[in-house]
Amino acid sequence: MPLDPQVKDLLTKINSLLPTTPLTPQEFRKVRNELFVNLFNKEKVELNDIRNMTISGSNGDIKIRLYFPSLKENLPAVVYYHGGGFVYGNLDTHDSVCRLISKLSNTIVVSVDYRLAPEHKFPTQVYEAYDVVKWLANNGGKLSIDTSKIAVAGDSAGGNLSAAVSILDRDNKDNIVKYQVLIYPVVNMLDSSPSIYNYGDGYFLTYERILWYNKQYVKDDNDYYNPLASPVFANPHNLPPALVITAEYDPLRDQGEIYAHKLKMSGVKAISLRYNGMIHGFVSFYEYLDVGREAIHHIASSIKKIFNY
Repeated sequence: MPLDPQVKDLLTKINSLLPTTPLTPQEFRKVRNELFVNLFNKEKVELNDIRNMTISGSNGDIKIRLYFPSLKENLPAVVYYHGGGFVYGNLDTHDSVCRLISKLSNTIVVSVDYRLAPEHKFPTQVYEAYDVVKWLANNGGKLSIDTSKIAVAGDSAGGNLSAAVSILDRDNKDNIVKYQVLIYPVVNMLDSSPSIYNYGDGYFLTYERILWYNKQYVKDDNDYYNPLASPVFANPHNLPPALVITAEYDPLRDQGEIYAHKLKMSGVKAISLRYNGMIHGFVSFYEYLDVGREAIHHIASSIKKIFNY
């Protein structure tokens, strides 16, 4: 279907705010973080409590933010990993999304401020992401969390981390992760499917920028084949159930849908849901895009359904 009119208007607005000169990764991070905080985090859904904490991880301290929707105890938890190509993003850039998911799903959302590239290379981010899941399994009871009901979720690079954590959890036989929500995820860093070329320019995320992100993240080309960097290369058997959300005009569309199909073919309960007329990032842009808000409602309802509460 045609590009959604709301998306057209938003792209014009975003493009007017982005610099056109080359930036260092650190300058790029500053610009994108400010854009996301100022443009896409105006709505502040009221919750019962929000707490900032610091926990110990394998690479040092990790900052997390917990969103408590109500006073009810023994709620499921969703560990959320923000997007940003592994280069930008923080607790504030995805604050509104985490608030809304927590409110609509009635779950305790745990947002993770993992270390960023290029200062920190793969697989630092993967193991930090997993550190939070393990910490939650061991300490969640003190926070009114039902540790038998822990999901992971994330958008773009965060979707990659959600998939990688699910793989680690399966391989380590920890069985902590019960559900994975992959929102237009990066799952194949060697992707050459049609969508990466058909929608690689003019729709917020470009093919050129994807290659740049990948270069910032990995140490060398061999990392591209590692299943924790490109989950599409992992053994898909016995992974947790998955919801994979894609967007029609997203260069990452095909790789996400291929991954969902691979999961289904291996017996994993996986649902692939494409939002037509949308671009990469549309869930984060929900304050401007009605379909983005619709997608968050679907994510929340799927979490409630999977945990049967």
